[in-house]
Amino acid sequence: MSAAHDAAVAEGGAEVRAELAAEHAAEAESAAEIALLAAEENAKTGLAVIEAQASAEQSAEVAASSADLVVQALQAQTSAFEAMRAELAAARESAKPAVPESKPAPERAPGRKQQRWVRR
Repeated sequence: MSAAHDAAVAEGGAEVRAELAAEHAAEAESAAEIALLAAEENAKTGLAVIEAQASAEQSAEVAASSADLVVQALQAQTSAFEAMRAELAAARESAKPAVPESKPAPERAPGRKQQRWVRR
């Protein structure tokens, strides 16, 4: 009986191991499916990141060209202000009288007190 018993135990152990192997294979298959889904999502995310980077680079180029335009506009404005300043200085210079005027005589003689009108 001992050999038959040992054979039955071995056969039962083989069946248990076969069932465990089948369970582990099913779990491994599920894990592989999950890993595949995760890899697909990572690929989609990677593509989205690449597209976002390209968009950011394009926006940076547009911003740089806009900044250049603003600098050019400010330089043109500064040149216009300088030209207006020069014209104004020339106009003031030409408007100056040739002979300096003397101060007008005071309306009252110094040292004499005059009446003041006070409005009440």
